[in-house]
Amino acid sequence: MSHGRYLTLIYGVLAWLCVPVSAQDPASKTPLSERVLVVYNSNAAGSLAVAEYYMAQRKIPRTNRCKIAVSSVDRIDQVEFESRVKTPVRQCLAAVGKQKILYIVFSFQTPYALMLRDRTFALDQFVADIWDEYAGMRPGNEVGSHPYFVEAHGRRNAYLPFASLAAYRDQPRAVNIYSVWRLDAANADLAKRLVYYAMFAETNGLSGRGCFDRQNVSLDAVADSGAGSGDWDIHQSADFARRAGFPVTEDGQPAEFGTAPAPLRCEGAALYAGWYSLNHYNDAFTWVPGAIGFHLDSASAADPRGGTNWSANAVIKGITITSGAVAEPFLQGLVHPDQAFLYLFQGANAGDAVLRSTRWLKWMILNIGDPLYRPFPQGIAPFTLPAR
Repeated sequence: MSHGRYLTLIYGVLAWLCVPVSAQDPASKTPLSERVLVVYNSNAAGSLAVAEYYMAQRKIPRTNRCKIAVSSVDRIDQVEFESRVKTPVRQCLAAVGKQKILYIVFSFQTPYALMLRDRTFALDQFVADIWDEYAGMRPGNEVGSHPYFVEAHGRRNAYLPFASLAAYRDQPRAVNIYSVWRLDAANADLAKRLVYYAMFAETNGLSGRGCFDRQNVSLDAVADSGAGSGDWDIHQSADFARRAGFPVTEDGQPAEFGTAPAPLRCEGAALYAGWYSLNHYNDAFTWVPGAIGFHLDSASAADPRGGTNWSANAVIKGITITSGAVAEPFLQGLVHPDQAFLYLFQGANAGDAVLRSTRWLKWMILNIGDPLYRPFPQGIAPFTLPAR
């Protein structure tokens, strides 16, 4: 057995002994559809319509709908955040049960950026810790990793198995953090399509290509630290996708997909991880319904409704799940795509897989799509976790 496989086995055994039984079974006594709070903006046309569409499709109770009224659909300052977002959302959570809710979904045309002094942060990530149990009103990278995040090491192939957010929150002294997402796009129809595509893929299965775009031709001399960790995350994502049975294109050219000598097209993409050009989308993909992709880029979600950034344009072109940064997150602050794909292959929904793979809250990250989307509900071999 290789050193990497041995470490993986040891990590897995240790985690399996320590994780509550409920963590191995993502099913909960309370349906996850009842553990979602949906937030809409009463001052924006279309926000309520998208919220109601989502709630109807996922059978989310009407009591889980939360109204805010804000002055801007883009950026707000701390004073307005405290009075017009934090306070009403806390009240909604208290009414439904703050420990019952696991996922908070912002509807179309809700503000996504929070201005603290002269800096821009992702509003969503401040709502993820809305009770200030992880940190006060200060950047997450000054505090350390949030407690549901787990470390991994791609070069050593060392990963802990998936444990659900529900199982974490059921533990004594667990911090009340939430997986926060948004159904937001260039228009309301595209925002609704995020839900439709997720549910279509759940019904019909997710199939297509995996496309993975590194920057180094060879990883032999690349350390799994600093900038090198991005290439290792992408390489491991490709390896997991191959082992899960997806046809994979893994490119090691510094140029991105769509730019020679890299592959010029990735047709029928179901899975993607790659990098790097700042605040730019290379239109080299066709996305299947249910497609999941992560682009490692410091402005990958600078505006979820448009502009040149990767996430907004990927949604326009048909991606179903993505995650990106509103401002400089540092590489370690972005979602780790290898972990996210591994947890999805182990049976996680998107809300759990991405939160467990993202180091900091109260930072720069927006998650776009439906957190309940679970493309592989039974897991997918060889990653299926053993029953207990």
